[in-house]
Amino acid sequence: MTSTRLVVLVSLVASAAIAVAKFIAWLATGNASMLSQVYYSLSDVANQLLFLLGFRMSETGPSPKHPFGRGKEQYVFAFVVTLLLFGVTGYAAVREGYETIGTAARDVDVTINYVVLGVALLFESAAFYKSFQAVREESETEGFGSILATFKRSKDAPLITAATENFVAVIGVLVALAGVYLTDVTGNTTYDAIGSAVIGLLLMGFALALAWESHGLLVGEGVPRRERKQLLEAIDGVPGVVSVLDLRTMHLGPESVLVACEIDFENERTTEEIEAIVDDIETVVREIVPEAKRIYVEAESRPVTVERP
Repeated sequence: MTSTRLVVLVSLVASAAIAVAKFIAWLATGNASMLSQVYYSLSDVANQLLFLLGFRMSETGPSPKHPFGRGKEQYVFAFVVTLLLFGVTGYAAVREGYETIGTAARDVDVTINYVVLGVALLFESAAFYKSFQAVREESETEGFGSILATFKRSKDAPLITAATENFVAVIGVLVALAGVYLTDVTGNTTYDAIGSAVIGLLLMGFALALAWESHGLLVGEGVPRRERKQLLEAIDGVPGVVSVLDLRTMHLGPESVLVACEIDFENERTTEEIEAIVDDIETVVREIVPEAKRIYVEAESRPVTVERP
């Protein structure tokens, strides 16, 4: 979580500084691509602020009203950020591009655009590199195997959102540079309009993809099938366990997982031995899922068919 928070803070500082510079450049030149970049940077700043608020709220411990804590606050804010901020700003950028088509190019020096976008490219690239390092670190820690697999399987929504957002930001700056340059050398604002629309479409596509992932985590997504299979095999292998009758998991936050299972124990076991077996079950569960903060083991003897991968 420390690396995720650092990624968000780096992105916040970079986005805030860049947003001011882009706004000044847009006032000076009036390029639609620059205004779209202003929209993007403002949404980026709001995004990071909401994530920091989500971090703060999710760190609140369990309470009578929230007995499992508020770890899912991060998923809530990730959903709000992607759906509202990036969706709305993406639409605004597309609309700006549409309204720019057919307008006359302004006779102004666009050097300030090149300077601002060049600096923005450096900052955004640095932010992307930092977030990429954090994603790679999680990939190695969790054993996901590849960066692509990490993006698909990671439950750290703020980290994945920040990394994807920084990547899209780099692409967006390059598109804006192309739009400004082509309009400058040809005098045709269509290139500027296309650049603005492309940036908007990138934002909206980004919003849809991350909103879908956040939606799955909000409604109660469990551990991946591979980890579920490992859990079943490990619990089955604990001495004194006859079989696992039911196993359910749910992410309560990026670093908090609930695991509940119904176990058929050997009949001749005493109460003290059952308690020792339960301790062994909790140990093997945490070896496979270190994020398992809540583990509930219930003794059952009725026939229940557990769904296996």
